[in-house]
Amino acid sequence: MSMQNQQQPFLTFNVNLLGAGSFENVPGYPEEESQEDQKLLWQPVPLKSSWVLWEQLSGTTWSTKKVVTFNTAQEFWRIWNGVPQPSELLDNKRYFRENQGGGSQAIDAIMLFRDGISPEWEDAANSQGGHFQILLKPTAGGAQIDEYWNNLVLGMVGETMEGADEITGVRLVDKLSQKTKVTDCIRLELWYHSKASNSAVGMLRRSMEKCLTMRLDGTQGTAFKGEAIQDKKHNGK
Repeated sequence: MSMQNQQQPFLTFNVNLLGAGSFENVPGYPEEESQEDQKLLWQPVPLKSSWVLWEQLSGTTWSTKKVVTFNTAQEFWRIWNGVPQPSELLDNKRYFRENQGGGSQAIDAIMLFRDGISPEWEDAANSQGGHFQILLKPTAGGAQIDEYWNNLVLGMVGETMEGADEITGVRLVDKLSQKTKVTDCIRLELWYHSKASNSAVGMLRRSMEKCLTMRLDGTQGTAFKGEAIQDKKHNGK
């Protein structure tokens, strides 16, 4: 009698990756919610903060578009189910927004920011702050990249990370499709507030790494090496 070494599932919502290595195969994952749980899920679950989904449109100038605002868990999942996963970029695809008048516009970045804060360095909440960034190569694997991104977004929206109050937003930047500069990566960014103290920034960085590497079974995955997570100050200091 022998046991097969099953792959640890990843938190991905890319239907092409769902299967033996998906979160749907986590022990205890229900095929269907109980009637009691279904009734509870119909009740709005308010988030601590309101958030806005933004898109950064591709072009020679910085152009962002506000897509939708949400402030409950149900609204978040309704929106998130329609947002492409980063693994989809590994198939030589790009994100596009269909225009109402016809045609489409390529998208370079997907962003989630607190309501009232724009995803720009010039915003007062960001100008004296900064962001942590990590560059993810395609060799990391689509499911793993998706898990990093989903973990980061859920940790931010649910405000479960230490120092969550200092977070202003997150960005997923497509650096695979841009032809002007070959970087061959997907970049994740977690932005922190202009008023964040040095100790708060340090705490947030540690909490961010813990959040990124959390596996579905509650264990911690492999820690990032060296300077894999970079701290970029918006004021240049």
